[in-house]
Amino acid sequence: MRLILYLILICLLAPGLAYSGTIKGNTVFTGKVTPLEAYKTGKYKKACGPEIPNETLLIDNKGLKNVVLSLHGRKLKPKAGEYVMDQKDCRYVPHVIAMPVDSELKIHTSDPINHNIHTYSFENDPINIMFTPDQEEYVHELEEAEIVKVECDLHSWMTSWIVVTPNSYFAISGKDGAFEIADVPPGKYKLIAWHETLGSISRDVTVGEGEIKINFDFIEAEQE
Repeated sequence: MRLILYLILICLLAPGLAYSGTIKGNTVFTGKVTPLEAYKTGKYKKACGPEIPNETLLIDNKGLKNVVLSLHGRKLKPKAGEYVMDQKDCRYVPHVIAMPVDSELKIHTSDPINHNIHTYSFENDPINIMFTPDQEEYVHELEEAEIVKVECDLHSWMTSWIVVTPNSYFAISGKDGAFEIADVPPGKYKLIAWHETLGSISRDVTVGEGEIKINFDFIEAEQE
């Protein structure tokens, strides 16, 4: 009896599994790159170290890191997930975070000094709070899709980005520029690739069963 129930369950689940697709690709920048200088911490050197790396344009052998890729054009229900931002070594970690609408962002600190979290947003309620070393956590809900800039008013080099996507089908490119969006329902979408410095590029994609490959060269965004 258990075997029969198991086989029925497999049959019910199989169509959903068979007809999902995967989008894979790479984000690159083949244009001229000027090396970025690290930020000097000045009077905060004791707590933060003498320098903070500049993460606004990270390229490794043309591979472009921290590109957010998100699917648009169809209503897809967001999936629950945990999204955390830390204040560590006088930086926001991660530098870029993506999360679907109606999700909570948990913010905490690992630093021994005060920070100020200041977000710049139009669709969601902004944050502008002091964050002390003894504060355990601050939870903020982001209900609408938009790109939110985060700054620390106490330390000018501390910036990060929160990309609130319309659904859970998104990815952030890794050090080599590679990305993957898995288990995508079949259909036609617009795939948007966004980078904080280089702008955005979009592609029309049709997802079916199996894997499709799409690459982005952000020299296109620079030329627009």
